[in-house]
Amino acid sequence: MKQKETVLISDIGGTNVRFGIYQEGQTEIVNFDGKYKCNEFQSFEEAVLFYLKEKHTKPTLCVIGAAGNIDEYAGEVLSTNTPWKANISKLKAKCPFFKHIRLVNDFALQGWALSEMNSSQFRQMFHTPAPIDLTNEKIVVIGPGTGLGTCLIMQNEKKEQAIYTSEAGHSTIPYVDFNNATDNADRDRLLQILKEYYTKKNQKPVTEHLVSGTGITNIYHAFKDGFIPLQKEQCLSAEQIEELAKANDKIALKTFYFFNAYLGAHSGTLAAATKTDTIFFCGGLMASPWVLNQLEKSSVFMQQFTARAGMSEAMEQVHFVASLYRDMSTLGAVVRAKKLIAKTKNEQEKNRANKNILYALAILELFAHEHCPEALKNVRKVKAAIQRQQKIYIQSAQTNQHIRS
Repeated sequence: MKQKETVLISDIGGTNVRFGIYQEGQTEIVNFDGKYKCNEFQSFEEAVLFYLKEKHTKPTLCVIGAAGNIDEYAGEVLSTNTPWKANISKLKAKCPFFKHIRLVNDFALQGWALSEMNSSQFRQMFHTPAPIDLTNEKIVVIGPGTGLGTCLIMQNEKKEQAIYTSEAGHSTIPYVDFNNATDNADRDRLLQILKEYYTKKNQKPVTEHLVSGTGITNIYHAFKDGFIPLQKEQCLSAEQIEELAKANDKIALKTFYFFNAYLGAHSGTLAAATKTDTIFFCGGLMASPWVLNQLEKSSVFMQQFTARAGMSEAMEQVHFVASLYRDMSTLGAVVRAKKLIAKTKNEQEKNRANKNILYALAILELFAHEHCPEALKNVRKVKAAIQRQQKIYIQSAQTNQHIRS
């Protein structure tokens, strides 16, 4: 009986790192049964070894989703909020039992989840016609959570879905025109307060400072206090502001009005730039039915979304979908784990086939040496080619060279 592959799945956030195990053929959702504070460990490798020792397990493969900018060729996180940076080479040195390791942006995992989502797990918005096939669309995934995640899903030349990560949340704040003097004056005041706040932090205001949970907090305090408190403990969270809005608090409702406007403008910019078929919303904020209802009820989102010179008609054809599945990163990690298992199995089959071919060629070489010397040269050429391929496979398995996801 062939041994099943097992995959260590890790989700590295700014504060916590989570671990779980996926086993080949598993149908139930992966349970992240290990959750630790990042600052409890000197390195990511130390956290991995601690979890594996605690669970008395030694998986054969590894999929890591990490918040931050990732160099997928070098296999390391370039920038992150954690006290350390995940690095494939360092992990491989500490955990040589991993046949393959994949390090991807955590938001890319949410993109991978779409291929396995069913219609009960997402909501079609703004009169998007049913049914919609998420596996056969060009999709921009936008996730206003703590920050603002973005990725693009397209089909590659093999007609398979390919995920392209993005840092669009760090783009310049889009222009919004409310077509009335009062809202435009409030807009100008908001942007000035935002600029003053981030100048104090030696930063430039970007889109995610308005379109995210942090953005909700910024907008609310800008309108309520006339400034954004520098201390986090002095600020209300997006969840608290949502509760105030549900109770008809005027400033909280105004906050979501401006949030919807900038979300519309940002979504419109991405849709125009990519000529996408579908905008897919996910993330902590969009998991709230109330937030989604407000988005659909508010005309300001579509006004800002379609306000593209010469493109209004095309923009009206874009579909809108929102996730109802709260932990898409887990689902996406499982999709990547399955692909990694399939890749490993394929390599193993090729390795076995090559060994069989080499065995047959060795017999043929002996036969040719005795009975057909003129064929011996060609037999040895084929044998050498197979041996080179075998050597490449072994070197790849030993060094676990990172292949771009």
